[in-house]
Amino acid sequence: MTGFDSKRKIAQDKFPEDIGPHSTGVWRCHAGNHGEFLVSCESYGFAPIARVKGDKRSTLKAAKANAHLIAAAPDLLTALYAMMNSCFDPALTEGEAFEAFDLARDAIAKAEGFK
Repeated sequence: MTGFDSKRKIAQDKFPEDIGPHSTGVWRCHAGNHGEFLVSCESYGFAPIARVKGDKRSTLKAAKANAHLIAAAPDLLTALYAMMNSCFDPALTEGEAFEAFDLARDAIAKAEGFK
């Protein structure tokens, strides 16, 4: 667990009573049946977190892009925590700043379907 993961864990412990932390584990996007895309989490087996379908106004490409964006949500959240910590922590080392940048770049690539 990196320093950023532990800071994210602390932040997740402070959710309002009616909202808990999101599902843990890696979220993935994969093709389902009948033109739908599934977002699932490896910590919860095969039950999808989300089913994303196109409708009359969107295309299959848009549905796939939306599913990738949903699957990247935890990575984007981690990257935002890392970037915020790196911007406001004068004691942060250069290596930690580069780690924050790498987390952000990887999360963006996953959100856009490249990872």
